[in-house]
Amino acid sequence: MFNTELASDPTIRSHLTALYDTLLEQNLLRIVEPYSVVEISYVAEMVGQETQAVEAKLSQMILDKVLYGVLDQGRGCLLVYDEPEVDASLPVL
Repeated sequence: MFNTELASDPTIRSHLTALYDTLLEQNLLRIVEPYSVVEISYVAEMVGQETQAVEAKLSQMILDKVLYGVLDQGRGCLLVYDEPEVDASLPVL
């Protein structure tokens, strides 16, 4: 993925991996934003990645609450929800 000279340095490799991950997240969010339902294979094609890798990343984004939605593996789709509104009158736990 990266130049071998740069990849041999653990600090640089760590930063490049974090940057790549951040850029992938931003691209995935940009792609799925206009949809309420989107095929995972379409998203994978748009970012040039394997379907399984994109599905794993979307799953992690949902768990991290970066993206609100549900993966429907039976249909191979992502169901995207709007961000839930926070009720200011409820205490934060």
